[in-house]
Amino acid sequence: MFLFSKKNPQTKLEGLDKAMEILTARYKNKQITIEEFEKQCIKFGKLRAKYQKELEKKNENN
Repeated sequence: MFLFSKKNPQTKLEGLDKAMEILTARYKNKQITIEEFEKQCIKFGKLRAKYQKELEKKNENN
């Protein structure tokens, strides 16, 4: 049996911010296409909304 620990939603958001910085740098350095950049931005936007909702729910419970 595996035990999975849930990360704090705030930590997830911070990690997502760092990932976005890396993605932006890769795009500016022409290492990825605009299509890939936009695809990843959409994905990160959805994750950000999910993590933000988790954080709000956690704050309501405290």
